[in-house]
Amino acid sequence: MTPKEKNIIKTLNKKGVDTRFISLYEDKIFINNLKFSKFSRKKEEKFNQDYPHIQVIRSTLFQKMCIKVSRTVKNQIKPHDILYIEDDNSLESILLYILLEPYKRKYGIKITNVQSENTIKISNYCLDDFTLEYLDLMINGEEILETVDSNTVCPLAHVPHQWIVDWAKSTDIKYSNINKYEESIPQEIIDFLDKHIPNVKESIKQSVNYLQNSKEVK
Repeated sequence: MTPKEKNIIKTLNKKGVDTRFISLYEDKIFINNLKFSKFSRKKEEKFNQDYPHIQVIRSTLFQKMCIKVSRTVKNQIKPHDILYIEDDNSLESILLYILLEPYKRKYGIKITNVQSENTIKISNYCLDDFTLEYLDLMINGEEILETVDSNTVCPLAHVPHQWIVDWAKSTDIKYSNINKYEESIPQEIIDFLDKHIPNVKESIKQSVNYLQNSKEVK
């Protein structure tokens, strides 16, 4: 954390903001949980008297993503872990950094763009990537199993790609690329099911997780 960031966090703490529930990125503050952060409009006004150039962003969609991520990583990220996020300036990598930035204060973790034997890899796989992979395995008659390495964490595993796209449209964050999906049979199946079955991607992911856990218990 830079000296500037430390001063911003210190100022927020003094004003009664719980900085474990906000993300600091460049000249923006994203609120992860409005209730738990205690970042009221009144506190924002006082904060902007000290830092008028910093934008405080309240986004319901971002908060929904934070809830999904929190539930996904709660048993995977431990205090003082070193997390590796690829520095490719993609929207997914930037989003991952923003979503995990508060864990510096929650768990004392570090985030790096240099991979080593001591780091935990943070994958940019989202819910769509998993469901497409499962369907591809099914179509090819292969066993449907989780293929994520044990030293890899996928915070976006339950976040739909469309949420990421919609969030990107609501911000002015600069990024070089965003994951795009080519036409394929699995994609056509998902598109069809998505029109007729609510939350079908999440249902598929949960089903595979259940089957995986059942096999491990046996």
